[in-house]
Amino acid sequence: FFISFISLGWLIYRNIREESPDKTLFLVWGVIMLIAVLAKRRFSYYYAINAALLTGYFSWRILDFAGLRELLARPKEAVKEYITRVERKRRKKAKKAEARASQRVLQQRRATRVKVIVAGVVIFFLVFFPCIGLPGIKPYTRVCGLPVKLAQPLASEPALIDHAWYDSLLWLKDNSPEPFDDPDSYYQLYQTPFHYPESAYSVMSWWDYGHWITRIAHRIPISNPFQQGASQVARFFTAQDEDSANQIMDKLGSKYVIIDYQMPTTKFYAMPEFTGSSSDEFYEIYYQPTEAGKLNRMTLFYPAYYRSTVVRLYNFDGKATESQDSIMVISYQEKLSQEGVWYKEITSSKSFSSYEEAEAYASSQEAGNYRVVGTDPFISSVPLEEMRHYKLVYTSAQKWQGKPAVKIFEYVK
Repeated sequence: FFISFISLGWLIYRNIREESPDKTLFLVWGVIMLIAVLAKRRFSYYYAINAALLTGYFSWRILDFAGLRELLARPKEAVKEYITRVERKRRKKAKKAEARASQRVLQQRRATRVKVIVAGVVIFFLVFFPCIGLPGIKPYTRVCGLPVKLAQPLASEPALIDHAWYDSLLWLKDNSPEPFDDPDSYYQLYQTPFHYPESAYSVMSWWDYGHWITRIAHRIPISNPFQQGASQVARFFTAQDEDSANQIMDKLGSKYVIIDYQMPTTKFYAMPEFTGSSSDEFYEIYYQPTEAGKLNRMTLFYPAYYRSTVVRLYNFDGKATESQDSIMVISYQEKLSQEGVWYKEITSSKSFSSYEEAEAYASSQEAGNYRVVGTDPFISSVPLEEMRHYKLVYTSAQKWQGKPAVKIFEYVK
């Protein structure tokens, strides 16, 4: 990555000194991809090609300066070139010049060979060493005190897509209607504006997985890693009732919903942000004082979290759920830490057997901060109705904490 900057500067200098269409094209391509990386780092997997080529160009220039081009030339040709230069000044002493030239070229070739070897060693440790795994070296090591991620061991690790998603998308491809009535339509070229046929439908899932859905399942995702349609997907997954969710599905022409375990857990925080709200409306971090005077950090979930479509589908399979005994009403105070950060400290908590009782108690408090909360994302603190229009049609064999890692629902009108 850093060597590529040197090569780009080198190319700029060369293009100023002399016109070279091929180097100009190479330079423009590299600069454009670098700008894309600086805008969004996810484009680094495109710039990796440029970085590799620029690093190769850098390596060749170093070897060229060290004298590899001269070393590759045949000795007789090198002697003739040297003689030609000498003969321009001393034509009468050609024989003696030839002897001296042979000796000098031989010496120069020995010195050049040493330079090339040194340059090769430098290039090996600077360019190739970070890309290969050597016995006894971990994928993450340190070179000259700097952390280096070795490419070969990293490339041998599992691919970005896991088997749960891969198998699920293959199932969707083989067990769902073809959106364009022709399997080969995936490989055709299209022009804009494009008018979708009546047979076309979309697949609802978080934007992270859009390219996978396109590439493996050959289906049309609502959103993809370009984040087009991400706000619409976020509104669906955070919808608080089935009617609102159905309206979004109808508007977007969606037929299937794919959810994995990360969407209602580690990735849920991003969904409210795409709708213009905040994750604080669904869950928050609280601190519980202990007898030892310490503060235990805990995540408490609000009713809006359990009512979210993504939670109702993945956590509860869209089934009706009664509120459990884990319903609590907490009171809390907002305090300022020594580091100058505001946090919420629980001052009291009370358990209830039903959501109605808990809500009535919290509403009756005239002073203080009170909230109805749940402690477990998979145990609802509010009663949930059955989602009648969403049929669970597939669960992955791969598990996450005993639950299918990926689930597919069919939207049935």
